[in-house]
Amino acid sequence: MEMPGLRGHILRGERGWVIFMVADRDVSIPMHHHGAQWGIVLDGEMTLTMNDQTTTYRRGEAHYIPTGVDHEAHLRAGWRGMYVFARPEERRPHAGDD
Repeated sequence: MEMPGLRGHILRGERGWVIFMVADRDVSIPMHHHGAQWGIVLDGEMTLTMNDQTTTYRRGEAHYIPTGVDHEAHLRAGWRGMYVFARPEERRPHAGDD
């Protein structure tokens, strides 16, 4: 999935990926789901919505998204994050987005 304003570096492994990402401008990532994901905000701010609950994360704050949980994120310009994705090939758009 390409997102204008979002760039990253991926380390691909047999069981998952590690991704370092940077938002050059405000970026909205639409509702989707995939394998488990753990992330930490390295700089800036993001909001994450999952299970109908929205939380804001800032530098040094981490979050976990279990396998199959629908979620969306809004990244502020200058945001940087590092993520570990289990089985990223399972990413699926939210139902109705097909």
